[in-house]
Amino acid sequence: MDPRHDPRPLPEAARTAPLSTAQERLWFIDAAAPGSAAYNVPLLLRWRGAVDVAALTKALTAVTVRHEVLRTVYALRDGQPVQIVVEAHPVPVDTVACAAHPTPEAIDREARRPFDLAARPPLRCTVWQGAPEGDLVLLNIHHIAVDGWSLLPLFTDLAEAYGAAVDGAAPHLPDLPLQYTDYAALEKEACASPAILRKLAERADQLLSCPGHLVLGERKAHSLVPEGARRGAQHTFRLDPNLWTDVADLAARLRATPYTVLLAAFQTVVQRWSARERFILGTVAADRQLPDLEKLVGFFVNTVPLICHPEPDQSFEELCLQVRAEAYRALTLSRLPYDRLSAAAAPGRAEAGLGPLVEIGFGLQNMPAPPTDGSVAWEVPELLPTGSAKFGLLLLVEEGPDGVRGTVEYDLDLYGPELAESVAEQFQALLAAALADPTCALRRLPLTRRPPGAAHPGIVQGERRDLVAERLALLATGHGGNRS
Repeated sequence: MDPRHDPRPLPEAARTAPLSTAQERLWFIDAAAPGSAAYNVPLLLRWRGAVDVAALTKALTAVTVRHEVLRTVYALRDGQPVQIVVEAHPVPVDTVACAAHPTPEAIDREARRPFDLAARPPLRCTVWQGAPEGDLVLLNIHHIAVDGWSLLPLFTDLAEAYGAAVDGAAPHLPDLPLQYTDYAALEKEACASPAILRKLAERADQLLSCPGHLVLGERKAHSLVPEGARRGAQHTFRLDPNLWTDVADLAARLRATPYTVLLAAFQTVVQRWSARERFILGTVAADRQLPDLEKLVGFFVNTVPLICHPEPDQSFEELCLQVRAEAYRALTLSRLPYDRLSAAAAPGRAEAGLGPLVEIGFGLQNMPAPPTDGSVAWEVPELLPTGSAKFGLLLLVEEGPDGVRGTVEYDLDLYGPELAESVAEQFQALLAAALADPTCALRRLPLTRRPPGAAHPGIVQGERRDLVAERLALLATGHGGNRS
């Protein structure tokens, strides 16, 4: 029996509420690809010593008392998905004894174990005990209940509750002014307003001006799969600290943000790979506009489509100002639910054969870091890969306590590791050159720092050509229309 249609009664104390629009999107993705780990959020904690399992159980239970979304299940009622907050019960903690560090395969298996959103709350905990370096704890949470900005309140509350439990005391976790169900109800009401519906239609018309099927190079032949069923992999890299300082300096001079500078560089790389004049990139925005939501664990993010049109003859700093304007315009519309925006644009895009709104994504994650000093029992939480992809290709830049890391996540059925490595290398090379001379024309920015004649991963060696110059010459003849 499909658990989403399971007629079994829930406890009398359960409280029913609508899903937020962001949750609705993940619920339907899960319904289309049941058993997928695409939206697992597996957080690995390296404990400083041995875990007090009884204290950890009490601490996790206290956290779920404070944050109702962590003890919520999802089901169909009258044909509509709803969230059902159930009574707080002790959170089960699975323990595994091991004389040595558990194998990566064992950790990955647990990290990628899917959730049954209808049967159990979206939080699991596994502890590997006995390793000489200290115990390992895996907190696995479904994305429907958590986002990146949630990690600060989550781990702050867990540290308080665990420390209190070890001392045999009650944690100081006062009631929150709002719960996620309150936010979902407010957000649903706002999204039904005539003003939002009018903005949806206007933005959908603007997005129709961009061609679809954004492709980087020659991607593999593939068959369509549900979004949650994309097989994915990651390529990670470290951004030079001096480069990050230069990003901040240029952003300050232009009265922009580091996000704007990084996105301008990525746009330029995407244009080189795709030969597109105009295209759409997706970015992620967090909708925590009320101060009372800052300390709440929950899923508040929305995918926001950005219209990109870098011009080869404009300077990099001119592109940054252009990106700043478009990002501001788009992010003022960040409350437009991505699914509804896609639906509003779908008829026109289907008629033109344009495909989905967002196929390539970009994000800068610079949310406050959870506490990791000696006051907590664990080191920096590590987000593990799940072997899935949310877009055809996604570049994430993340600022953390140990520096700035980039991750290229890609759909294995579309792209290979060589392309991901090339995109990462070219992003860094072009960014470094642009920061060294922001007045340089985009067409003159290099894509590599490798010596002449060195092999480029993912690039077939042959005649050296100036593809940008060829593209401009073709446009000048009037025969350079966009590929679709």
